Amino acid sequence: MGLVLTKVMPNRYKRSIADIQKVFPNKTPEECQQIAKKSWINIGRIVTEFAHAIKLPKEEIIKKIRFVNCENFFKDNQEGKGGILLLGHFANWELLGLATAIKTKKMAFVAYPQNNKYVDEYITKLRSLFGSTLISSHNPFFASFRAVKKGALLAILADQSVISSKFYMNFLNRPAEVSPMPAVLSLKTGVPVHCLEFYRDGDQLIAHCSESIYPPKVEYSTQAVADYTKVLQAKLEKNVLDHPEDWLWAHNRWKREAEARRALEEGKVRAD
Repeated sequence: MGLVLTKVMPNRYKRSIADIQKVFPNKTPEECQQIAKKSWINIGRIVTEFAHAIKLPKEEIIKKIRFVNCENFFKDNQEGKGGILLLGHFANWELLGLATAIKTKKMAFVAYPQNNKYVDEYITKLRSLFGSTLISSHNPFFASFRAVKKGALLAILADQSVISSKFYMNFLNRPAEVSPMPAVLSLKTGVPVHCLEFYRDGDQLIAHCSESIYPPKVEYSTQAVADYTKVLQAKLEKNVLDHPEDWLWAHNRWKREAEARRALEEGKVRAD
């Protein structure tokens, strides 16, 4: 399925190869093409795995994910303490969401609505199978704030370009628009951000909590948000660099690169 998509969307596939070459200038064109090919094949795997998940019992879903060093945030959640789960579009993030929801007492997701109404309804049904609260990515802050304050583990996919954020910094050495929401929520609520490294290891999906980062004790400001966001984005960057074939290169991550570059050249971290 993934390989078919490369033929259906050839321009997007070519752009993903070009993006990989820019991020990995020391790799040969053949190596970059191989990373792109595996990444697009992963899209096909995500679709089939996620669609099949609706038929599986909880135990089978959990078996598909190996959680490493995640005991602390699961314990916090069971004790009613809020937290933020920093995720990216790696491996099968949808299955990860289902498995995490099964293992937690209270879970919430910031979800990106799909353009197709029927696809969106189906995905929404799957994502909420185990009682998770879904928060629309359109104006998500206040609902997310309330969820965290009520003790939910809030999952945020923070590796894509977000037009509403207007925060700019380099991502993988290219000017980009980034989401400040994990940093803002952590600073405002005092809850930690749990950084999850996620990748495939053969047929197993590995979810490794590399670090739980508590917000710095500084006065809230745009600069404080930017500094904290840079720390969190570095965690996502490392996951891309360590497991490039597992990342969703099909997304146009640098679609506002020119805008971001102008802002950074003017010394801005945030648009007016």
